Amino acid sequence: MVPDCRESLSKLQIAKGRDRLRPRFDAHGTLEQGTGLLTSPEVGQKQPGLLHFPGLGHFLVVVVFTGIEIVGLIEWLALSNGGNSITVLGQTYPVLQLGAISSRVGTTGFTAIVLATFLLVEHIITQADATGRFISGKQFVEILTFSSLESAIWVVWLKLIPVNGILAITFFLLALFVEHHIADNVKKGLSFFKLSSTRLVFTGLLVLTISEVVGAVVWVADQNLLAVLIVGSLLEHYIARNVGLIR
Repeated sequence: MVPDCRESLSKLQIAKGRDRLRPRFDAHGTLEQGTGLLTSPEVGQKQPGLLHFPGLGHFLVVVVFTGIEIVGLIEWLALSNGGNSITVLGQTYPVLQLGAISSRVGTTGFTAIVLATFLLVEHIITQADATGRFISGKQFVEILTFSSLESAIWVVWLKLIPVNGILAITFFLLALFVEHHIADNVKKGLSFFKLSSTRLVFTGLLVLTISEVVGAVVWVADQNLLAVLIVGSLLEHYIARNVGLIR
């Protein structure tokens, strides 16, 4: 009788263990927190590395919005240096009357708007890729805010270069780090200015910021070195996507 009781007790414990690991859903079909395999210590504590490969599909999305940012930066610098708009915007001048807008807000303001527009599109795609769903109205306002902030950072940095190179690069590095931190918070649904308490997130944000700064500095110094900007920006976005997965 005793062995039978022990065997029954063992089977009951195994059944309970399996039940704890089985995902549970509420009346709305939503996975309840604290249930399922995702809450096991091994899975819950596992975090992607900074260079984790997200899969071919997500990587191609990273390439796409990196390309959008690169085109925006090329356009921005060309206009900032007093050059003519490249074909991308040149074809839209008659439709959007961009010349009239430029005369009203000035060259600096116009270049900031152009860059912010490209960055806005890039960040919307980034947010959708990270969350798997289209952005909400609140997220759009947040993305518009930090996209405008990033555009202003690039503009101010370019203005500071002839004044003091060290001041310019220091400002650029620190300001972009803050902007990247804000963007990561929005991606995770956190408060706008919440400071990260995770060392890996802090390290990732620092690395991706340095990557973008190095690429930008080299490219602005010699525009023939566009490849350096592309590599720096691609690495930035690649790491940023992984940082966005770290909690």
